[in-house]
Amino acid sequence: MKRILILMAMFLLCAAAVSAAICTETDNGRDYSDKGSAKYAITEKYDICVISPQADVRQDSSQYLKEYYCKEDEMKYEIIDCVREGFETCEFGECVGGSAGADSNYTGPSIVIPKCGNQVVDEGEDCDPMNKICFDDDGNIGLCDENCQCAIKIKRGEDEEEPEENITEEPEEEEVEEVEEEPEEEVIEEEPEEEEKKSL
Repeated sequence: MKRILILMAMFLLCAAAVSAAICTETDNGRDYSDKGSAKYAITEKYDICVISPQADVRQDSSQYLKEYYCKEDEMKYEIIDCVREGFETCEFGECVGGSAGADSNYTGPSIVIPKCGNQVVDEGEDCDPMNKICFDDDGNIGLCDENCQCAIKIKRGEDEEEPEENITEEPEEEEVEEVEEEPEEEVIEEEPEEEEKKSL
C-alpha cells in the first residue's frame, strides 16, 4: 500500500512538471534594449549580436540582434536590424543608443528577417529550402536559389510550338509500275553417294 502511494505521488509530481511552462524567458518577450535569454527545458539561449541576417556569427558589436523569445511554449528567435528599429547599434546582445535607446523597454515594430534554409517559406521568400524545384504564379518552373528566391529556368509555353496557319499541299505520289516477278526455279542438289566401306 505504501508503494502505491509513493508511485502515485511521483506520478502527480511528474504530471505537474510536464504541465508547467517548458519555455521561459528573462526579458518578458521581445525587448531589444535588454539582453535576455530564453530557456526551453534545459537549453538556454542568450540574446546576441550577429554579423548579418544570413550569417549567424556572433559579434560583440554589430548592426543585428538575434533576439530569443518564447511563443506558444516553444523557443523562437528573430534577427533584428537595430538601426532600422531606431537604435545606433547592437552591443553584447542588446540594441543601444539612438532615439529608441532612450526608452529602455522599447519593443517597437519588429522586422523579421527571413532565415533562408530553415525549410519554411518566410515572408520575403519565394521558396525554401535551397536547390529545390519551385514554381511562380504564372506556372513557370525554377530552382530555389541561395536567397530563397525562385530563379526561373523554364518559362511556361517556351517549348510549345504554335501550329502553323498555312496549310501546304501534300506532294502527289508517283505512280509506280507493277512488275510481275517470275518465280524462281528450285534447284535440287543431289547428295553424293556414300562410298562403301571396305571391311578389314
